[in-house]
Amino acid sequence: MNPFQRFLLALGLIVILIFSGVTGYMVLEGWEFSDSLYMTFVTISTVGFAEVHPLTTEGRYFTIALILVSLLVIGYIITTLMSFLFEGQLLHAMRERRMKHFLMQMKDHFIICGFGEVGKETAEELNRHKIPFVIVDLSLTEADKSRYSSYAMIQGDASEEEILDQAKIMKARGLISCLPEDPQNVFTVLTARQMNPDLQIVSRASLKRTVQKLIKAGANRVITPKAIAGKQLATVSIKPQVMQFLDTISSGENEEIHIEACSLEKESGLIGKSLRESNIGQHTGAVIIGILDGEGRLKSNQSNRSNIATIELEEGDVLMAMGSEEQHKSLLRFSREK
Repeated sequence: MNPFQRFLLALGLIVILIFSGVTGYMVLEGWEFSDSLYMTFVTISTVGFAEVHPLTTEGRYFTIALILVSLLVIGYIITTLMSFLFEGQLLHAMRERRMKHFLMQMKDHFIICGFGEVGKETAEELNRHKIPFVIVDLSLTEADKSRYSSYAMIQGDASEEEILDQAKIMKARGLISCLPEDPQNVFTVLTARQMNPDLQIVSRASLKRTVQKLIKAGANRVITPKAIAGKQLATVSIKPQVMQFLDTISSGENEEIHIEACSLEKESGLIGKSLRESNIGQHTGAVIIGILDGEGRLKSNQSNRSNIATIELEEGDVLMAMGSEEQHKSLLRFSREK
């Protein structure tokens, strides 16, 4: 039984105990209802007041039995009440109220659909970077809710519009679908894309043949964990120092230097200029290690004798920069200048 059911059972037991005590004194002693009720409460509470009337031998035995039973029942009631207050419905109600208040204020966040092994790793990574997120999963357990009590969670089917609406999908920064089954991810991505056409959606795929289906459904990027694991294992074996450097820089463990992306908007004064002409390094201190076009492809200069410093920047380009937090902020301000 859940805490609420145990609480109802405890109330039922106390009612039965009172009824039995009143009935017993009225039958055995022949007392009136008011005297029997008073004697029952005095006996159950064990406060030690004097008897209403002298008891017969049968009445004394009945009182002894009533005291023993009442001690057991009251002990159960206290235990159940404490469980109800601190482990059951009250705690659940407080958690739900806090969650609703948190979701009402949430914006520019990520929605993580699925809280399995991949979902938990994703949530921990976002939490480490202090990025707001909400978890949506149909199979959330009480153990998960207790262990990850600081996480915003919604229990429900992520492919349902009502559930995604609760997760504030219209105000979300992106959606990460990491459900265990590929069909679930396809339906979730399709629903999310229909609800928010501008949402950044990343999905997991267990099978390679599902990748194109997820892209057609609306996913911006599709990740296959098995393929990534295989590539990373091979790369670590062949180029361990390179992978160690990239992992350290991209993970943000080194607070002094990390990699960030800077998008060039329409009004940016950098458009039409090359990195060399704009003197980004001199003005910001950040080091540009790559340039992506609007579709996420790496841009390179056709001439083997030239490097990325000579590439003309265009609207929608993304500068991949390495530097400190302050240098990244300086780059962002510099890119927005007209």
